[in-house]
Amino acid sequence: MVVVCDGGGGIRKALRHAWPHARVQRCLFHICLNIGAILGTNPRHEASRQLLRLAKELTRVKDGGAMAAWLGAYNAWELRHKDFLEQKSMWADGSENDLHQRLVKARDMLRRRIREQTMFTFMDPDIDADGPIPTSNNVIESQNARIRDMLRTHRGLNLIRRVKAVCWWCHQHTEHPERAAWLARHAWRDEQIEQLYRQAWEHSDEGRQQLFGIPARYGTGIDWNEFHTSTPWKGTD
Repeated sequence: MVVVCDGGGGIRKALRHAWPHARVQRCLFHICLNIGAILGTNPRHEASRQLLRLAKELTRVKDGGAMAAWLGAYNAWELRHKDFLEQKSMWADGSENDLHQRLVKARDMLRRRIREQTMFTFMDPDIDADGPIPTSNNVIESQNARIRDMLRTHRGLNLIRRVKAVCWWCHQHTEHPERAAWLARHAWRDEQIEQLYRQAWEHSDEGRQQLFGIPARYGTGIDWNEFHTSTPWKGTD
């Protein structure tokens, strides 16, 4: 079995639970998007522009020759810009940090993907698959978009009804939907949905803060009054 995914934390946890022995093909299109999000659309440095072009070339890798050429080009890029990537900056507290943090972050991301050996799983000849393994999860992403559109069309449903609507939509769009009697026996009850949602909420940042008093790592919004006040900040002259 091969699972094509974008590598999010939720899918990795689901794989460990449901299909621990499944092979993973990382979506090459998402890798390209991730590198672009870090470097931006028009990087200032030549090294960043070259790495962005390499990331875009990933989506064109279709055979072993193209894979070898891409890996060779990436290794050549690392060697060519080794000194540039190792440049450091000194902070006010005396600590050192990477001078080109975004570029180093993008490089480390590609290094992890290569080390995981999940970028080119689709070319493994030992995988027994019914057909060619896709290199992106664009097909399922289009289905997700249809599910979101369905929820927008039926906006106003409470949480439990939204979950049930998603389950029903997925069931109706499977190749061989089950009969009504099977659904009556196996459909999730309201209590089960509420329990699963509460478990997820308790593990969320907001839930941990409210239940256990653990401070949230990130704020949930911007307070208008913090930027528009007629009095000076406390502790300032």
